Amino acid sequence: MKLYFIPLILIFIAAMANSDYSKDQINGFYADSTLKCPVTSDDIQSEYVSFRYIDKDIKFCNEGCIMAFKKEPAKFTGHLVCMPCNDPDGKHDINALHNGAKYYFCSEGCKGKFEKKPDSYLEKFMK
Repeated sequence: MKLYFIPLILIFIAAMANSDYSKDQINGFYADSTLKCPVTSDDIQSEYVSFRYIDKDIKFCNEGCIMAFKKEPAKFTGHLVCMPCNDPDGKHDINALHNGAKYYFCSEGCKGKFEKKPDSYLEKFMK
């Protein structure tokens, strides 16, 4: 029964070798997976630096981009999660800094909760 698959595999390989698609066109299917630095919009090559912001690992082209991102994350992403509520209703004008990164909140009450125990909230989002 296994012998029936061998001719099928050979036919498939021959069809791909004689197809009208070039190698670049076939690889183009993966072009959408190319990463771009959220700060500079440059393509990210094999070497990159990353920073975990709330629940996402974000890749950057260099350390300077991480610093720019930390100062104003909302400028580079629409990811305004109020961590105490776990809702995407954070507001630009209600924010706090922790380890050099700005975080957004839905209310002063949530901001106060975060400021008392920031690491406990960040740990919750590491999972």
